[in-house]
Amino acid sequence: MLIYRILIGLISPFILLKLFKLGRGYPDYSVIKALGFNQAPVQADIWIHCASVGEVLAARPLVKSWRERHPSAKVLITTMTPTGAEQVTASFGEAVIHRYIPVDWGCSVKRFLKGIDCPRLLIIETELWPNLLKQVKKKGMALYVVNARLSDRSFKKYAKFARFSKELMSLPDCIYAHHNADAKRFEALGAKEVLVTGNIKFDLKVNPQVIHDNWQQYFVNNEFVWIAASTHEGEDIPLLDEHLVLKAQHPNAVLIIVPRHPQRFEQVYQQASAKFENVGLRSEAPMEDWHKLDVLVGDSMGEMMNYFQASDLAFVGGSLIERGGHNPIEPALLSKPVLVGNHTFNFQEITENLVLSGGGLRCKNAELVGNLLLAFAKDKALVAETGAAAYEYALSNQGAVERVLDSIRS
Repeated sequence: MLIYRILIGLISPFILLKLFKLGRGYPDYSVIKALGFNQAPVQADIWIHCASVGEVLAARPLVKSWRERHPSAKVLITTMTPTGAEQVTASFGEAVIHRYIPVDWGCSVKRFLKGIDCPRLLIIETELWPNLLKQVKKKGMALYVVNARLSDRSFKKYAKFARFSKELMSLPDCIYAHHNADAKRFEALGAKEVLVTGNIKFDLKVNPQVIHDNWQQYFVNNEFVWIAASTHEGEDIPLLDEHLVLKAQHPNAVLIIVPRHPQRFEQVYQQASAKFENVGLRSEAPMEDWHKLDVLVGDSMGEMMNYFQASDLAFVGGSLIERGGHNPIEPALLSKPVLVGNHTFNFQEITENLVLSGGGLRCKNAELVGNLLLAFAKDKALVAETGAAAYEYALSNQGAVERVLDSIRS
């Protein structure tokens, strides 16, 4: 831990600079809060920490099931980022309490924890901050890591610092791992109790409001609609180019493109506008005119399931470049065929099994994405068959949330 404290001290100026930049445009966020100041005390029955948007989305079925079991319980959710905070509001409204977790400096963590009165902390995925974990245990709280995964690449990095890793991994009371391979890696690093519970992201229930809203109705006259979800820089332009090829054969096809990070909304809108005549922003284009567009840029938070519902097929971004991909389960739960690139190490086993199930297809480059778009656009039966396989795969893997909560209760 000493080496960690020295290292985090050395990089403090860079952390502060990043936090300052992060807070621009978000009046609710400030460096002061990131240092553990200016946050009201909280009494809660359960504290769930989610680093950012992805973890908040993953936690939704967990929060829902906990509140069904404990209707009067107070739930605290912490995030590190303003976008994560926005997603908390979008997902739960006033049903939960939100706070910003401070940077992992000992003094900041201690200051923050003084205002927290809660018996247990659940950390979503492998967001293991040493000072936070150590201070939480000193405070006498139960500590759990939920939806934990550890790739072989990350395991090898931890293994280089065996003493540090053993001290860190021994702090949680229990680690709930995705798969046996993850569990074995955590155990090898020194975790004292690991249970294989599966992936809570499979337990996501499609909000009935999404079906009621039925954004698909706005594209009823379009032959084919596809979504490029959670795209990163380096993916948008190649995918826009493939949409040009698609539209040469299917003129009224529509692409819904949703950048992963809000700060890129305008950039992607400009890129699309340079290639297509009719480009609209979700925030500006009237829904009744969406069918007239070539490209709809999804510049909104918390509406990804609506975008998926409106589409015939989904490409999941972060996978044509080495970002590791994003969650393919959401489109699968809406019976959409799922395309991914070669780089899916963040969801490696899930993606591989989705492909094996017949519900997903892997594309080594954007050109292959384009070829598959053409194949699906002219074959509605193929769309339905592949989408049904994706749905069956997602449904067959549910149950992780109940296994986690049953273990915590016992």
